[in-house]
Amino acid sequence: MRTFRVLASASLLVVSSVAIAADPVLKQDAQAVDQACAADAAAAQCGSERVGTGLLRCLKAYRKSNPGFKLSAGCAAATRQLRGDHKERRNPPPAPPAG
Repeated sequence: MRTFRVLASASLLVVSSVAIAADPVLKQDAQAVDQACAADAAAAQCGSERVGTGLLRCLKAYRKSNPGFKLSAGCAAATRQLRGDHKERRNPPPAPPAG
């Protein structure tokens, strides 16, 4: 069961990376997160990770193991924007009724 969860997470990450690369808005959001979170990534020792290659996972793991660590305001805002745009594209609002 654990193996299934790991594989499912890995495949979701690949799909998300592909979606980001294919969508200009998500690509712009990802670049904004990379820039806004550069100092946070350095503090969390995330190395050269980028959105789509483990940056968000690294920051989340670091926050979990270091409860006093908080994302900068710019990083948190850019991350929220990326997640919101990604969610919106996965679940678009229903079309208005024809009429």
